[in-house]
Amino acid sequence: MGRVIPFSEFENYYQKIQKSPGFVPGTILDTNVIVSLTYDIKSNHDEVVEFVDLLQNHDFRTFATVTTKAEFLDFQRRLIMTEMLRDSLFSSSKLKLSQRAISAVQTVSGRLAQRERRGGDPVFNDADLKEIKSAFSAGSNSGKIGWLKLCDEVLLKRLPEAETILSDCGIEYVSQHDPSQTALFKSTIGWSDAVIISAKTCLGFSDAMILNALQCSRFHFAVSTDFDLGYAALAGTEIKDVIMPDEVAKKYKALHFQ
Repeated sequence: MGRVIPFSEFENYYQKIQKSPGFVPGTILDTNVIVSLTYDIKSNHDEVVEFVDLLQNHDFRTFATVTTKAEFLDFQRRLIMTEMLRDSLFSSSKLKLSQRAISAVQTVSGRLAQRERRGGDPVFNDADLKEIKSAFSAGSNSGKIGWLKLCDEVLLKRLPEAETILSDCGIEYVSQHDPSQTALFKSTIGWSDAVIISAKTCLGFSDAMILNALQCSRFHFAVSTDFDLGYAALAGTEIKDVIMPDEVAKKYKALHFQ
């Protein structure tokens, strides 16, 4: 069974695992950690930054899987469009939206504000963006910008830049197809094992793929802020450890894991 190790206990944990035969100083970060690390509005931003700095000070290489990288870029896509669309409501905006589009942005922004008051991120979800998109003309019309032009002027310029955020934070993309990373793996990543990991606790498949990559690697642990991922580690007989913020780690104490 894997363990959930609080951030505050990592130093003691590290002193033990670094003496293990074949120890490889590396780890996989989940999407929530990467978002918290790079988005300073997140409530645990400072805590995550401090912990990732600690890892890198101990010469750990930090990795994102194809899943976490895709989810991070997806978050950036939604964040960029949220900021642009909300800013478009101000009179100072250079974007000229149709009245129908303005009404849709206002309506969806109102729902988003309610989610923010409940602790949600100030970022549109895909359902929000689809609703707004349907209120736009695809092409520009009567001096009002269309959705395709909007994407061209905003996303096409800014989204490719988001990919560099990971490398700027010292996060690498882990891949079994990279010859320079061969020594990081002990077995081949396959779908069947991820399906089993998912099925055992009803874990989301993207998280199951992270744990599956961890199992196939020579790393001792992953880093997560996600309750479900720690739950899967505690429930799985073969799953490795997960390092988590203290506030998340303490939630498992009353769940009677054997």
